Amino acid sequence: MNLPEAFKGVELAVHSPATLAETPRPARWFRALVFLWKYLGGMWLCQSLLGSVVVVGWTYRLMQRTALEFWWKRSAARTQGMTFDNFMLGSERTRGLRQWPNWIVQSNREAVRLAREKVTWRNGVQLAPALVHSLRLNFRTGVAAIFNTWVLTLPGCVLWLFSWYDGWNNSFNKGYEQAVVGPLTGLLGVAVFIAAMFYVPMAQARQASTGAWRSFYQFGLVWRLVRRRWFASVGLGVLYAAASLPLVVFKVLPAYFSHMKPALSDAPAAEVLRLLNRYHFWVALVVFPAFVILRLVAARIYASALLSATQRGAVTEDELGEAEWEALHRLDLLQIKPQPVRHVFVRMVAWAGSRAGRAVATVLLALVWFAFVAQIYASEFMNYHPGIGFLNQPLVQLPWFRYIPSALESPWVQIAPAILLLLAIGAFRLVGRLRRAFRTRFAG
Repeated sequence: MNLPEAFKGVELAVHSPATLAETPRPARWFRALVFLWKYLGGMWLCQSLLGSVVVVGWTYRLMQRTALEFWWKRSAARTQGMTFDNFMLGSERTRGLRQWPNWIVQSNREAVRLAREKVTWRNGVQLAPALVHSLRLNFRTGVAAIFNTWVLTLPGCVLWLFSWYDGWNNSFNKGYEQAVVGPLTGLLGVAVFIAAMFYVPMAQARQASTGAWRSFYQFGLVWRLVRRRWFASVGLGVLYAAASLPLVVFKVLPAYFSHMKPALSDAPAAEVLRLLNRYHFWVALVVFPAFVILRLVAARIYASALLSATQRGAVTEDELGEAEWEALHRLDLLQIKPQPVRHVFVRMVAWAGSRAGRAVATVLLALVWFAFVAQIYASEFMNYHPGIGFLNQPLVQLPWFRYIPSALESPWVQIAPAILLLLAIGAFRLVGRLRRAFRTRFAG
């Protein structure tokens, strides 16, 4: 077996189950507390722009774990006694994903064991990075993930917003000669968004699985995987459209609060803001798990498609990400499994059936995503949210489900800290690179 270029000269440490010591499984009550913490933490983070980026990064790490678990379940190593814990302990790449990712501290318990020892200045300095390791990793992963998602989905959203603005502007100003501009722009935006969503869920799963942001743009490879799982992609689109329905209700409902409780019409702005804050927090009880579940389903579809394509020779070992190649190699899943030779008539029927099936799946997938977009337009018609209502779709982009009127809270309260933090991170990285370049130059 030929190793990919990145692994030449590198010997992998493949451990047998007997050489690894599993961590005792925590008590059920403790696992329940951890689950509750992660759930409430996710709900709270969804209330802010920066927190939503952290949720995206956390979800991508969970997607990577889901793909690894999928491959482990389909390996002979599992039947031979290698538990999932053993498998994850067998490599530095996977050790930190033995359990679900953490929000703040490092997932690897061994890395924070110093917390149980006597705290000194030296081990305190060593412990500090581990205390925020997951938070830093979640944010960094989330920034790369949402940037890539925006590259393909935001153009369609911008066209929607322009079509909406132009449509209302034309209605008020009676510019009949330009009446067609708004609808045509909106239809173009719908087409651009639907075309993007044929690709984005599988590309998101690939980026999560490889851990490399550039893998999102491996269009040929990702499209091959989409074509191998057309009907699974349709099913995922149906899940998106179904999960969007309650969000449409939650998005529209605040417009009718004053009808349900007339006293709110004369309530102070601070009281209304507190009510909306509580409302959006509890709505995250649905938004957060919906966002995560949709991506976990996409991760399983991706893992299945990649394994099938690799074992059929449709994807070569050199096209795999380093983390993927290592995991599949350790599980002995890289062997090519040639398809049995079939009669020419059977092959012709299968070819015709696959072509027809793909055509049907393409039409169905387009209709499903059109239904998703139609819900967005309907919700904005019933309760318009300037800008954010079209520019951010919580199930596709950031799980930031928070629609506060600008009269109650300026949107810059959320946007400004995000911009400042990104600028600070960029400046810090630039200073670090300049220092390394300076040291290298004068050291030489």
